[in-house]
Amino acid sequence: MIQTSSTFDMPGAIRRIVPNVFDTMLSLAAKSTVIGAVPRGERVSGTIGIASDTLSGSVYLHFAEPLARRAAAAMLGLDSPEAADISAVNDVVSELSNMIGGGFKSALCDAGYPCAMSTPAIVRGQGFAIELPPGLSSETFVFDCHGESLAVEVHLKLN
Repeated sequence: MIQTSSTFDMPGAIRRIVPNVFDTMLSLAAKSTVIGAVPRGERVSGTIGIASDTLSGSVYLHFAEPLARRAAAAMLGLDSPEAADISAVNDVVSELSNMIGGGFKSALCDAGYPCAMSTPAIVRGQGFAIELPPGLSSETFVFDCHGESLAVEVHLKLN
């Protein structure tokens, strides 16, 4: 578990930001689950970095491939998830990573941890794991969206 000051409720922030972005941008419900893991099989992951003099880390969004396609179709107004090509899916996952990462950055700033955020990057594949750099802690939050899984993995170190 990532240790932050009592003024920053990271689980509360993530569990508020993700459903808000999904509802506002996709008109899809994302419900926090008690149990779950990073999606297995083919997935599309978006990441942003956050840093300042007082903290460093990353936020990863791990979409099951079907959910990434559903999100792309919803955001782009496509008739079906199958209509979303790889480029469109990558663009939408990148934008959602930017929005959710930006919401997380804002929550950190509001709690007294001013920081900057990188541009998003995309990783695609099966069975890959994100290795934690020394000194960083990790926490994963899982959401269900129409029976598909989204995991939000936060790596953070307070300097």
